[in-house]
Amino acid sequence: LVPANDNFTFAPDNSLRPPSKAVNQRDADLVHFWDKFRKAPEGSARKAEAQKQLAEAMAHRTHIDNSIKLIGKLLFGIEKGPEVLKGVQPAGEPLVYDWSCLKSLVRTFETHCGSLSQYGMKHMRSIANICNAGVTKEQMTEASAQACTTLPSNSWSSLHRGFSA
Repeated sequence: LVPANDNFTFAPDNSLRPPSKAVNQRDADLVHFWDKFRKAPEGSARKAEAQKQLAEAMAHRTHIDNSIKLIGKLLFGIEKGPEVLKGVQPAGEPLVYDWSCLKSLVRTFETHCGSLSQYGMKHMRSIANICNAGVTKEQMTEASAQACTTLPSNSWSSLHRGFSA
């Protein structure tokens, strides 16, 4: 049995696999929208709406992925940023040493960059690593504001459901 901190959780960005019996929970929305799109009659309003939903979900994922990567580079530099974000705590160590820091930095990110959503939870380790590196809320605010100058105007980025942490 491998401890959770030894797991590597980064999956290929925005990968759509053909339907199978098991679907990663983070991909369930995409599979649903893809299925709606595939089954809708050609040229119908239903097909156009399903295509719009699929495109918005994909745009949100790309926005979240790119924002986290850019924040890492802004905070730690072009070379060290990705290394810090993908770091894994040694077995037996907690994901984050200061849980209030994690909650604060998630809220800071979401205030400037939009909701992480279920998909964005995959970046929780990266935000924990940012906390573990000693980044302050003020530094995260500045980096998030620089990385996210605009928010996608779709329901995926909205904070109407509240913060993720």
